Amino acid sequence: MACNNGGQTVEEISVSKSSDTEKIIPPKIEDKPATDVTGCYMKIVGQDTAILMLEQKGNMFTGKMLYDNYEKDGSRGVVKGKEDKEIIKLWYDFDSEGMHSVMEVYFKKQNGKLLRGVGDMDAKTDTAYFISGINYSDKEAFNKVDCSLIGWKLK
Repeated sequence: MACNNGGQTVEEISVSKSSDTEKIIPPKIEDKPATDVTGCYMKIVGQDTAILMLEQKGNMFTGKMLYDNYEKDGSRGVVKGKEDKEIIKLWYDFDSEGMHSVMEVYFKKQNGKLLRGVGDMDAKTDTAYFISGINYSDKEAFNKVDCSLIGWKLK
C-alpha cells in the first residue's frame, strides 16, 4: 500500500460513517508461496519425453505425469505430495508394463524449471523410495510449457 495514513497501522485505521466510527479489517492474505509452480513441464532426451502437470494449492501438489519412451514401455499416472524446504516431494502412482507401482519423485524449483532429483532408491513391494544422496542437475530439468500444447497427452 502506498498511502499516507498519518502513522497509523492498517488495524488502527478508522472510517467515519454518519455518527458511527467503524474499524476497517484488512482482507486475509492467502498463504500462497511466492513461486507457484502450477502448470505443465516437459523434458525431452533423444526420442524420450517426460511430461508433468502440477496444480499447487499452498504447499500441496496434485497432478499427472507420464514417460513416453521410444521403443520402451513408458508409464502414466498421478502425482501428489507437498513442498518441504524448496523441494517438491511427490509420490508418482503409475502403471507401466502391465504393473502398478508407486515411486517417490523429488523436484527442486530453479529459475522457472523443475530439476528432478536423482539418488539411491530402495523398494518395498510395489513402492520405490529415496534412501540417500539426492542430486539435482540441469540434465534432469523439466521446462515449463504451455499446457494447451501437451494437455492431450495427459488425458
